[in-house]
Parts: sequence; structure tokens; C-alpha cells
Amino acid sequence: MRQPVLYIAVAILVVTTGILLIFGGSGDIAGLAPAEFANAAYLSIFALLIGASLALGRHRINARLWHIAVWLAVFLALAAGYRWFNQPPTIFVPDEGARSTSI
Repeated sequence: MRQPVLYIAVAILVVTTGILLIFGGSGDIAGLAPAEFANAAYLSIFALLIGASLALGRHRINARLWHIAVWLAVFLALAAGYRWFNQPPTIFVPDEGARSTSI
């Protein structure tokens, strides 16, 4: 058991799942709605695993910078894909005071 980061992430997942199963239908959990609490737990696990892979990875600074760049590219690709496929439809409503010009 050299690096227990995976065990910590699994423990967080198990504890938050248990909390959601027990208290999920009764209102707020730690001041958050159950969906927000689950989202915060998921993001904390994701951040823990990414941070551990960067901090506990290879000892060369070039490899760490490369890993940071790859994770940043993955994040930006996912954000762009989410924005591309989940954008609200654009509706153009002309201004009533605008004049139309024809050439």
C-alpha cells in the first residue's frame, strides 16, 4: 500500500453514497440539495484523483507539466462538447425601432 489515494477516493464514494441513501429524501444534506451534494462529492473524488496523479506521478517536471496539459485539454474538450450539444436555441427577435436598409 504505497499510495492510498485510490482507497481514499473509494471511501469518499462509499460514504457519500451511504449518506445519500439514508438522508437523500429528507431535504438538505449539509446545507445542499441532494443533487448538489452528490455533484460536490463526485467533483471532489475527480479532483482528488487528478491531483494525486499529478502530485504523486513521475518525478520529472516535464512529465508533470505534460500531464497537466493533457488534463486541461480533456477538460476543455468536454466543456466545449457540453456547450456545443447543450446550448439553448437562438431566437432572433428584430428590434421594433430598427430600420431596414436596402441597397
